[in-house]
Amino acid sequence: MSVLYLVRHGQASFGTDDYDRLSDLGKEQSRITGRFLAAQGIEPDRIVHGEMLRQRQTAEGLLEGMGLSMDAHVDSGWNEYAAWELTGVLDDVDPRAKHDSKIFQGELERGAARWASGEHDEDYRETYNQFTSRVDRALDDAVAAMGSGQSTIVVSSAGAIAWTASRLIGGDFDQWMAFNRVTINTGITKIITGQSGTSLISFNDHGHHDPKNATYR
Repeated sequence: MSVLYLVRHGQASFGTDDYDRLSDLGKEQSRITGRFLAAQGIEPDRIVHGEMLRQRQTAEGLLEGMGLSMDAHVDSGWNEYAAWELTGVLDDVDPRAKHDSKIFQGELERGAARWASGEHDEDYRETYNQFTSRVDRALDDAVAAMGSGQSTIVVSSAGAIAWTASRLIGGDFDQWMAFNRVTINTGITKIITGQSGTSLISFNDHGHHDPKNATYR
């Protein structure tokens, strides 16, 4: 069997003028996760991340924590959806959403339901169906690139990881949103693949973090 580890990026910079960068805690979360993976005897053959800065910085922290030096592969298929675009087209958005993550989550879920309905596709640069299709392709490519017994670490974001997990258990939009809602920064989702197919083994494992340092944004 081959193993794919999906790692969500570390805590980013919510509430600032540039969300797409890790906070100091996010960088430390990445190093801690790398040390945890190394302690489990995991020696990846490849590491892949999306194009986003927070994803690249997390991959760098993982490698530092694991004590590895290797070139990462960039696959835009693992990019996150445009969350601010989903909320930006809504009427009467709560202005506190820019700085209050709980309020933002509620508005995001309202925007995601509108996005996924398919009734307003002209309002988005990427439709919900286009998003899920590109994540599907990224997963298929990551699996295809592994030889028997190899392992790959993929650094991505909550939406892409949640969709992958939902797809593998035959879930729909509601299942995706339920996973998306609880995905923790640098949580680890484990997938195995072999002759019997590709299967979800565990989702969002975050036992390597002190509970007080568990973050969602």
